[in-house]
Amino acid sequence: MSFVKDLKVGKEAEKKFAKYLVDYPGFVSVEIVRGKCKDWDIVLQTKDKVITYEIKTDTLAHKTGNFVIEYRFKWEASWIYESKADFVVYNILWEWWIQKRSELILRLQDTEKKEVKWGDWRNSDLYVIKVSELPKLFEKLNVNENI
Repeated sequence: MSFVKDLKVGKEAEKKFAKYLVDYPGFVSVEIVRGKCKDWDIVLQTKDKVITYEIKTDTLAHKTGNFVIEYRFKWEASWIYESKADFVVYNILWEWWIQKRSELILRLQDTEKKEVKWGDWRNSDLYVIKVSELPKLFEKLNVNENI
């Protein structure tokens, strides 16, 4: 899939998840961050707090049986370690998964994974993880696909 198509799929997932957040207890507002922001993708404002989310999608897991988490780019910490989001939300195999980013980082330490170089002229370092590991890393969300 091209970068442009990947970006479009990712933006659609952000919109769908933002609609899901409208039912969050104490909901005040939700904002999808426009432009390039490495800190988070979505900001939820409730009566009591602000919660931030990083949204990821994987469109190849049904073929590969794996999903990936980028951890380094050009020898510097990236996505999972650079994000400042409170939660990571992943849409994989038409299901939604969520975890506190800090907890996900801890759980990744004990998760079976392969480390590979990929994309961007092999400047990205990724963890390749079996889809069967999803329940060990994340909690499943019941996002209505008709949103």
